[in-house]
Amino acid sequence: MKSIETHPQINKLVLNRLYEDKFKLPYGILFEGDFNNFYHELIKKLSEINPKMIITVGDYVTYSLLNKGISINVAIIDFKIKRESFQYDPTTFFKRKFIIDNPPGTINASSWLTIQYTLSLEDTSLIIVNGEEDLLALPCILCAPLNSVVFFGIPNIGLMLVPVDSKARDYAFNLLKFFIPVSTQ
Repeated sequence: MKSIETHPQINKLVLNRLYEDKFKLPYGILFEGDFNNFYHELIKKLSEINPKMIITVGDYVTYSLLNKGISINVAIIDFKIKRESFQYDPTTFFKRKFIIDNPPGTINASSWLTIQYTLSLEDTSLIIVNGEEDLLALPCILCAPLNSVVFFGIPNIGLMLVPVDSKARDYAFNLLKFFIPVSTQ
């Protein structure tokens, strides 16, 4: 009888820096330039998609959408834009607030589970990250209901809108191979 070797539990995925370039311009619809310049085009695209949920990853996109009165179901922020402190108070726009630890260049298992949980709720949720939220768009795309949209910023370029469909999920799923699993022991 063959035995199955057991492995320690994975508690985080760390981006292999050799593959950082794979994340520079991801799958989705890119809106280039300043938010105010493409706002009407973005609203038109949102009305075409009529998303089940709107998810934002990053402070600039969260602030910009809230400032224009667009409701967000789940927002993930770290109070930083381009690694610089950015202070505003988005808490009044959300019914639930979660605080997670997620170091730069990683996706913690607890971060992934928090995202998955908030996406299952009827209430709006704000996830505040101690660390960095950049890579958390990946679990958002993989866990959000189909026909949702995930927004995140592309520094010095613009804003990415990812319509959550099977193509987006396949793309996100294939990016997981560029991470190194780190186990607890």
